[in-house]
Amino acid sequence: MSTVPRSVRSEPAGSVVEGQRAVPLIHRLVPADQIEAVTEHGQLTIFIPVDRLLAVVAALRTDSKAAYEMPVTMTCVDWPERDLRYDVLYLLRSLVYNDLVAIGVRASEETEIPSLAALYPGMEWHERECFDLFGLRIVNHPNLIRILLPDDWEGHPLRKDYVSFGEPVAFTHNLEWALSPQDRPEYLPGAVRGSVERP
Repeated sequence: MSTVPRSVRSEPAGSVVEGQRAVPLIHRLVPADQIEAVTEHGQLTIFIPVDRLLAVVAALRTDSKAAYEMPVTMTCVDWPERDLRYDVLYLLRSLVYNDLVAIGVRASEETEIPSLAALYPGMEWHERECFDLFGLRIVNHPNLIRILLPDDWEGHPLRKDYVSFGEPVAFTHNLEWALSPQDRPEYLPGAVRGSVERP
């Protein structure tokens, strides 16, 4: 991992990058070689090891020079070709300094991600959503149950390898494998049911 700040996108000279206030504090808590920072569209995202998540977020919340007291959201991005397939992202806002920082951890399907609900009570809903839709393993959550899908639902629909009801979705660009010629509606290319005269 590279040290803060590594930019994947050049920002215009003099532009303000949100989240810089968090950098010195994170450097005190996490070794530089375990930090990766990405700056894009004026927003800093700082990736840290998952075992440092609680300590870093607690410090960002309570340190008077950071004061990231408001959790905005938690979300996840699935990269199924990677061993650590998930980028788990937390967006925190400092109302005192009008600043926004994104903290990220990378996780596999087996990684235990600590719950932030004790620090930010409203975060437990976001954690339940990521558990429900991605299958993240959130530990020490007060009530980790599905939030959008029925309790007996199998699978996690926002994983990129999830197959909905075992059937591919047919679009005009994938008709060759999604629908056999016999199953294609008459007005689509390759249909063998018959033909429809078009105006």
